[in-house]
Amino acid sequence: MLLKGILIVLIGSLIGWVTNFFAIKMLFRPYREVSILGIKIQGLIPKRRKEIAESIAETIDAELISMKDITATLDSIEIEDEIDKIVDAVVDIKLKKEIIAKFPMAGMFLNGSLMDKIKAIVKEAIEENKNEFVGMVINKLEENVDIKKMVVDKMEGFSLDYLEEMTFKIAKNELRHIEAVGAVLGAVIGALQFGVSYFL
Repeated sequence: MLLKGILIVLIGSLIGWVTNFFAIKMLFRPYREVSILGIKIQGLIPKRRKEIAESIAETIDAELISMKDITATLDSIEIEDEIDKIVDAVVDIKLKKEIIAKFPMAGMFLNGSLMDKIKAIVKEAIEENKNEFVGMVINKLEENVDIKKMVVDKMEGFSLDYLEEMTFKIAKNELRHIEAVGAVLGAVIGALQFGVSYFL
């Protein structure tokens, strides 16, 4: 009788483990819909991939990071140093090159002091209109950059193999824990069944 009870507990544990093992696998498998005895079966994530991607994207856009968060950060950045670098590069390389290309004789007059004056004038003009410039950039970003669409496109671009591999890599311990819980619950149910049959 004791041997029978142990056997029932072990079988229950095995059934619980196998059930959870296949339930976890069916998050992804099968990738494509298959029909078994008239029942259509497909992994949860492959079947609901677009909806899951959209839901994650909405959460990221609404709760984690949105275009407004990015543009607010951009608005708070001090860009004077960057403006100086850009102006120096444009005046020293682009502007001087273009002027000399169109007016070769002008090269004789574009000495260091004149170039410094040109830089100062350009920098002053940009810095005086910095807020308008930054505002224009922010408005363009908000109008044309869709964080939600970017996330959805990125997720839909991942292969199912890659998504499955990453999921199991990240949640490996938790998924094994679920399998173990299934085995324990199966063993408990098996023990209860044996106890009921023994006393009845």
